[in-house]
Amino acid sequence: MIELCEEKNKNVVINYIGEDYPKCLYLYLDIIKYGCQSDTTRTWIQSRNDEITSVVLAYHTAIHVFSRDNEFDVLELADLLVKINPTIINARLETIKRIEPILKGKGFLSEFGHVGEWMEDDTSWTQDKDIDLANENDIPQIADLLYEDEDIGASYVYEDLLHQIKERLEEGFTRSYVIRKGDKVIAHVGTGAETDKVCTIAYTITAQDFRGQGLAKKLYNHACGILRKEGKRVFSVYYPENAYKFHHKVGFSDICEFGKLFKNVQ
Repeated sequence: MIELCEEKNKNVVINYIGEDYPKCLYLYLDIIKYGCQSDTTRTWIQSRNDEITSVVLAYHTAIHVFSRDNEFDVLELADLLVKINPTIINARLETIKRIEPILKGKGFLSEFGHVGEWMEDDTSWTQDKDIDLANENDIPQIADLLYEDEDIGASYVYEDLLHQIKERLEEGFTRSYVIRKGDKVIAHVGTGAETDKVCTIAYTITAQDFRGQGLAKKLYNHACGILRKEGKRVFSVYYPENAYKFHHKVGFSDICEFGKLFKNVQ
């Protein structure tokens, strides 16, 4: 059975996730920030014999799914996902693998990667003078950079991407760090979501003409150092092989395998 989760049951979902929150970071952080039902989120609980088997959260056109033991009614869950019609579905690899055979016939592509945590020693961290905290005037340039990226931009309509970046920055739910050349943003890294104790680092991108200069590594070291000094655990989700190698190079250790089903909307 799948039912909409009422706001009063928010803690039921949080308790179900428990210490497994690194395995469903955006679902967990979005519920903490927005609640189960809001202008931007909707949440469902799937259960069997009064026991939760999965939780589904919709944020704009994205879906996040978490099942603690991966024992859920896959046809029932897939039916809900088809009705919602998202552009992207995120979950642990085991969960995506169960859903994938059904949704591939609905126009979804799949990609698999990892969730990792930054484990570097930050005691020697110092401010990097070449890196600035982004402001609202930088948002269109950040959106342009991200949308042009083959991996990031594929599952976004440009206007949705621009709106989500603006919305989350204005709400203080995320922040962005940039490197500029004159008035032009040439490299970016941001947090995908934050609480007082947990955050994700995401949306790393360097303009084509400035790649190969170590700018992404500078941004990661700078942002992760600041976030760690604020007392946050820093996580990231990474997919292609080059992203996997990069994250390990800058200090991330794998926590679990992750996956996504997405529609190429460009």
